[in-house]
Amino acid sequence: MEAASEEAASLTAASEEAASEDAASEEAASLEAASELAASEEAAAEEATEEATEEAVVEEAEPPQAVIPTASARAAATTATFLSFIV
Repeated sequence: MEAASEEAASLTAASEEAASEDAASEEAASLEAASELAASEEAAAEEATEEATEEAVVEEAEPPQAVIPTASARAAATTATFLSFIV
């Protein structure tokens, strides 16, 4: 009877140890995944910062664009040009 209870206690201890090791490995995997996620987020943030900086430099380098005349302004200019040929 004693051997059976010792074996049961041994199996229980081995089961608890295996569960503890599984929990530790799951926690390690979770920490590794969190670390990889943080690294990828950091890389994405760094890339976004670089892109924003490049866009700011490009915006500063571009000369201002000419204002496109509205349709009514174009019509008035066309009419004036036409009338100048008649007179």
